[in-house]
Order: sequence, then structure tokens, then C-alpha cells
Amino acid sequence: MEIDLAQLDSSATGSDLLRAPICIIGGGIAGLTLAHKLVTLGHEVLLLEAGGHAPEAFTPIQQAGHPHPGTSEPRPRALGGTSLTWGGQLLPFLHDNSAWPISAADLAPFTAEAESLLAVDSLPYDASEFFKDLRQPAPSLLSHLPQLDASLSKFTPFSHRNLAHTLGQMLRTHSKARILLHAQASELLLAPARNHIEAVLVRTPTGRTHRIEAEHIILAAGTIETVRLLLASRSIAPEGIGNQHDQVGRNFHDHLTISAATLRETVRAQLLAALGPWIYRGTLHSLKLSASLELQRQLNLTPILAHLTIDEPEDSGIGTLRTVLRARQQNNLASTLRATLPQLPSALADAARLTLSARTQQRRYVSPRATVQLRLNVAQCVPSASRITLSSDLQPVLDWRIDPIELGTLRGFTQHLHARLNLDGLDWNPSLLTPDLSAPIPNLDDARHAMGGASMGTDSSTSVVDPNLRVHGLRNLFIASAAIFPDGSPQLPTLPLMTLTLRLARHLHQQH
Repeated sequence: MEIDLAQLDSSATGSDLLRAPICIIGGGIAGLTLAHKLVTLGHEVLLLEAGGHAPEAFTPIQQAGHPHPGTSEPRPRALGGTSLTWGGQLLPFLHDNSAWPISAADLAPFTAEAESLLAVDSLPYDASEFFKDLRQPAPSLLSHLPQLDASLSKFTPFSHRNLAHTLGQMLRTHSKARILLHAQASELLLAPARNHIEAVLVRTPTGRTHRIEAEHIILAAGTIETVRLLLASRSIAPEGIGNQHDQVGRNFHDHLTISAATLRETVRAQLLAALGPWIYRGTLHSLKLSASLELQRQLNLTPILAHLTIDEPEDSGIGTLRTVLRARQQNNLASTLRATLPQLPSALADAARLTLSARTQQRRYVSPRATVQLRLNVAQCVPSASRITLSSDLQPVLDWRIDPIELGTLRGFTQHLHARLNLDGLDWNPSLLTPDLSAPIPNLDDARHAMGGASMGTDSSTSVVDPNLRVHGLRNLFIASAAIFPDGSPQLPTLPLMTLTLRLARHLHQQH
């Protein structure tokens, strides 16, 4: 069942419609994954989504430190959350990290299920195992980079990227699922004993407020909204929910990203042949080169990886095809088709080239006009000095900090690659080759991977949730969000988030 709370008659909201054994706040990737799993296990679930079906823009976050582009841009709010806009790329933990109280082995049992929900193949992520399964030799270039760990990410097909189209559709028709749209959670009501949450207050766009009651409440909103809601829930605890040790909002982090080199024509074909995307059974795989633990210790690096990015011009056939597929993902296909109608013949021609290359060579076709770059993603230091707080009107404020160690990691890793990829035709970013490792780096961007602010840990004085994602000290409040990531060692957060969410579903099922 799906109901738009903004259109519901007020006389109908006093019934059991606003009560459920399990209430999930947030209809994005984590919320839909959790709700889908729980109803298949036989549990009744109420899912609250602040938006509707069409994306509605959040107000950009106030900035107090280094500009953070990912939160200074308007953020879409709709059922499906970031799955309306994400690139669909999946990668598990590359290394276990002491900052995490759980290991890759704890999440491994849930990987296949997450992959199935996202319609990707089951090939290994490790490069040597990947090529072994393909019965192909690994690219010879990898043997010249012995201190790098090679892996391959997987891209979810456009048809499955928006989870509102897949998991959301299943929930709409399931007898044990209720979705309330335009139900913005405004406060978590803490019991006077401070050991559980009594209810959730939600507000509609017209300003009406409703009380939601549940035995278990899971906060599955994005990082910023998770922190905002915890800090803004002050009716019993003036410091906010879960914040008795002043940890909520601390340790915000993202991945810093920048182009390390641009490939000119003389080397482009060579590196695309070695590092370019593979396609197997409809799944696109992208090669990642990450600093090994040995190299991290040797050069004092935080976790970092390099990969090729391919930027097709917007007016090209592939650019038009991408625009149309993204429009379908974002629920505005009809208007986009009308706008791109003159470019559709070239898009169809490039679609044929893409299909032919995938079937005959198991590789992605790259047009001659594409810009190909070697790009870096680096995790921030642990714990990060960045923090989310609230303004006087209870709106989130982000103080994002960039540590000199992170700048040194970008430069140290680039110089390691530069010494080993001594190829004519690689235009290296000069700001990454300077000997001053801590000097500012122009054009540094964030990867739109907002994490932290409600970190996972075993010590309640230094973390917000325990390894089962339960907020310390509260028996019925859990968080399923990238906000619980204690560091950015998973360079692509979606697959770890989904496996954490499926693990939480098992935990809740066992509790019941």
C-alpha cells in the first residue's frame, strides 16, 4: 500500500495506519532494501518518505569550512533517494580496517543478495580471480604495478538503478508494507527514561503533524538528514538523541577526488586496452588500482585508488543515450525524449556500436571524441576533523576540513604512479607532482559520498551505534545509513551499505 500523507484526510490518520511493528525513516537505497527484506521475512513494515515520486530539491546545506560541493548543491528528495541519481557502481571492502568493528567477512554472506537486487553478475571483484573466471590473461600492465591491488567494480544497469522502480514497486503491492509519501520526520520522541524511542513526529508539506508509533525504528536517511534528525530531537535530551558523549555530527568524511592525468591519443588506446571497462553478461566492470596496505604504510597514505573515467560529449550519440537512460532513472523520460529527438539517430548508431563491442570483445566501446582521464579517490583521515552541527533554526551546518595528510596521499600516490607509468601521452596534473606534499591542490572535489556523523563502534564514548547498528543506550533505535561509516575505506559506499542493511534485517528478524 502507498499513501500520500499530504492528501490523506485528517480523520483517517487516527487509525492503525500510523502504527507498525517496524518503522523505517527514509525511502532511499538503505530504506527500500531493508523494507524489502523484512517483508519477505514476514514482518509488517511502515516506510516513511519525505518526498513523493518526482524529485523535490532540498535546501543546500550551510557551509562553515572548506566548500563541500556535494552538499552545497540542491539535493533531490523522492522515493528512491540517491538511487535516482547515482552512477550504479558497486565495490566491496578492499581491506579490513581497524576503524571498523566488523570485518569484510561479516558482510560477505550478504553480497550475493545485494548483487541480485541490483541485477549484476556474480563474478569476483578481485582482478586475478575475475580474469581467471573469464579465462583471459590479466592485463600485462598490472605486473608492472606490484604494490597496487587490482579489483573490478560492477555497474548496476540503468533498468535497476532507481530502486523505487524495483523494490519500491514490490512494496506498493505487498500486504505487509505501507509507504507514506510526503512524511518528513521532524523529531524522534525519546521516552522519559531515555532508553527507547516512543514515537516519530512527521510533518507534511502543508504543515500538518502526525505521530507514528512502532516497536522498532530504523533511521535510513542520508548522512546529513540522519545527523539533523538526531540533533534536532531535543524534547527530552537537550543535546539530541544518541549524543550523550557529543559524538553525533562528528567524523563527517567523504572521498576527495581529482584527475591525476589526461590520456592523449598516443597512449589512449594502450591504456584503454589494459584498464578500460569490461562487459560480461550485461554487467559493466571498471578496473580499480588501489594502494596496497604495504604501500600505504611505506608512503604514509590513507586508502586511495586510481581508475579510468570516460567522459563522452553531451552532444554525441553516447551522450544522448546516457541522457535518455538517466531521464528514465529520474522519472522524466517523456520530456527528455521530446528534447533529444533530433539526436536519437546518432544515439541509436552508438548504441549499436556499444552492443557490438560488448558481444564480440567483452569491452565497452569508447568514441574518438571521449575524454579519458586517470582519476583518484582518496579516503579522509580517521577520525576526520569535519563536523555537522545545527544552526539556531535547527538546519544542518557542515564544517568540512581537508587534512594535509590527505593532500600528501594524493601527491604521494600520483608520484608513485608517475614513476611506474612512464608513458608518452599522459598529461599529468602538475599540482600533484610538486614536492611540497601539503600545498593546496586546485580543483579538488568531493565524490558525493557523504559519510560519518553517527559512526559505528564498540565504545559509546567515541561512537553512536554499535556493530548491530543500534544507537548506544536505546533498545529500539537503529541507523542504516552511510552516516555510520567510521572511515571511507570502502571507496564506493553503496554495496557496503546494502550488505550492512541486509545484515541488520537478519538481526531484527532474529530479535522478533
